Amino acid sequence: MRRARFNSVCGSVSNSMVVRNLRFKRALTFPAVLSASCLLAAAAAGRGNAVPAPQVHSNPNRICPSPSELDATLGDASTLMQQSRFQDAAGLLQPLSAGKCDPRVSLLLAAALEGEGDPLQATTILERAHAVWPGNDSVATSLARIYLAGGKNDKAAGALARFNASAETPEQEMDMAVVVYLAAHRLTSAQKVAEQDYKNYPSVHSLLLLANTLQMQGRYPDVNRLLGEKRGAYGDSPEFLVTLAESESDASIFLAARQDLQHAISLNPRMYQAHYLLGNVLAKLSDADGAIAEYHLAIGLAPEQPRTYYQLALVLRAKQDDAGEQQALEQALKADNHYAPAHCEMGRILLEDHRPADAVSHLLLAIQYNPRLENAYFQLAKAYAALGDKDKAEQVVKRLQVVRAENRPGPGNMSGSTSHSDAMTSQ
Repeated sequence: MRRARFNSVCGSVSNSMVVRNLRFKRALTFPAVLSASCLLAAAAAGRGNAVPAPQVHSNPNRICPSPSELDATLGDASTLMQQSRFQDAAGLLQPLSAGKCDPRVSLLLAAALEGEGDPLQATTILERAHAVWPGNDSVATSLARIYLAGGKNDKAAGALARFNASAETPEQEMDMAVVVYLAAHRLTSAQKVAEQDYKNYPSVHSLLLLANTLQMQGRYPDVNRLLGEKRGAYGDSPEFLVTLAESESDASIFLAARQDLQHAISLNPRMYQAHYLLGNVLAKLSDADGAIAEYHLAIGLAPEQPRTYYQLALVLRAKQDDAGEQQALEQALKADNHYAPAHCEMGRILLEDHRPADAVSHLLLAIQYNPRLENAYFQLAKAYAALGDKDKAEQVVKRLQVVRAENRPGPGNMSGSTSHSDAMTSQ
């Protein structure tokens, strides 16, 4: 039996190419709520070529509606949802969902429930549908998206256990699968789907998504070659230029990265990522004042990003502006009190100020929020030693050795790869 397919995740990955030019672990964003608009169009269009005819339920006492009756109900539900009458739409679809006749019913019902503000019930509906149609990619990607929105990365990847990207797979479903695999550090799977995505739907959108999967593996030369070959086609896309510049920076090709970022900014002066990365590149080129100016521009565009304040603090530290550094770190923690690198740097400052007890508090928080942050263990061991607690210092040193080994995986495990341009942030 052919699996049902339609655009079930049209709104699941942001159309903003910021999604494409940031590695997932750092700043990937997407709407948390399933966009109903693509579901509406799919349901209103009827069965189409990609949707199977309704099947008779295994219960002989229950017969599913005829195809025409089912399509009419789906169309009515679509109209109700377009009018924001989500509760009415859900009421219309609930009886059909119980019959398990067609996965489109469950998908549209889940969207109605989310629109009504009931994501938990929407999840239940999708889980039931996934159990009935485990090979249906539309159901799988919708369920994976809702798990991912709740921070359940491994469950999201598990929902895609039978996902099979092919020439028939809608682009939005492949996009969502790549995002899920990246979040769960299934980098080989992410790359495989991204390659199929780019093959099926060649565009700057799918090209940059593929580049992201390679970046996550630390394969910056491969990204530079891949994107360099497409510069003629997409060289006037700010998102393309930023993604290329990020890999150029990671490969220490700072002059080329600076040029590409300046070009991107000339095309889109309000692009946060371009200003942020240009600040990083200028810092590498020892242009502290230029870096500070770019970080301030980036902060003006996205004041909620703690990493910008943190990188600004590092440049101010290099300029021996201790007061400015501490103020930037306080702003980073105000933006996100769980931001581990800022806690670690605050701990280092307090340790240098001969306040080891205060330093311990920040360093423990840094480790709590990022257990792989090596520098936090190093500073914490120093703090315990300064307090005269030799046993704790030795325990922390032993843990640091374990973390270092975990952070430096072998060739077969690229999940620990980090960006050179953002190394201090991701440590």
